[in-house]
Formats: sequence, structure tokens, C-alpha cells
Amino acid sequence: MKAQWGVTAGATLIVCAVATGCGSSPDSKASALSSPVSGTPSQTSVPAVALYQSPEQATLSWFSAIDHKDRAAVLAHFTTAAANQMGLGWTTWDTSAWPTFSALHCRQLGRSAATASVYCTFKESQAPSVGNPDSFWTVYLQRQADGRWLITNYGQG
Repeated sequence: MKAQWGVTAGATLIVCAVATGCGSSPDSKASALSSPVSGTPSQTSVPAVALYQSPEQATLSWFSAIDHKDRAAVLAHFTTAAANQMGLGWTTWDTSAWPTFSALHCRQLGRSAATASVYCTFKESQAPSVGNPDSFWTVYLQRQADGRWLITNYGQG
């Protein structure tokens, strides 16, 4: 009987963790990176962008894709024009040379029906593909016809 209860309790805990996050706050914007999108690149590339329909969520998803070294998912967060212009760096760098981001906090600065800007502070690791690590970026996004927010620009400007 004890063994059966242990199996039932373990299964319940797993179901709870998968289904609800077991106590994680849905409003925590920094926590989205502490429990990032998981799965293979084919699972995270487009669905991750499609799931995050607010500008903040799209931005956090992009940072998560960078931290997971998922080139396809990183590029899927850009508009076509921005991917061709700015995303080239993300396609030419060896992913092992990409930085990682911790202590990430993002907040929306402005938003219209078609555009938005999100300000993020973070601790960027030292990485061969970048110079001195940054501590903040403003990410500019454009709303797509299907409702997704995609990046048009980012940086300290």
C-alpha cells in the first residue's frame, strides 16, 4: 500500500508541475527566463514566438532562445527585414560563442496597435562574439497580422 501511495504521489506531483507550474507566478516577468521554453529546436522555433503574444513575452522568449543557443528560434523572433539586416550576426556566430543572460527584467515602455518598445536590464556573460557585455537593451517590436510581436531592432540606442 505504501508503494502504491508513493507512485500516486509522485505522479500527482509531476502532473501538477507540468499543468500548473505549481505555484509559479504567471505575472512574474523575470521568471519566464528561469523556466525557459524547452524542447528541440523544431519544437521551440515557431511555437515559442506564437505563444508569446505580448511584446514583453516575445522579448523574454527571444532571450530564452539565445540562452538555449537555438539559432532558428532566435531568428524566428525577428521580422523578415530585421532578420536579414540584424539577424545575420546571429546566423554567422557559432552558438557556443553567444552570451547568456541572467537577472533579466523587462518592462514595456510604450505600445500602439502596431509597434511596441520593451526595456530590459540584465547581466550579460562575457562571450567571444561580443565586446564588452551590456547591461540593458531596448527592444523594438512590430505586431504581425497574426497577432505575434516580432523584433525590428534592439540595442542601447
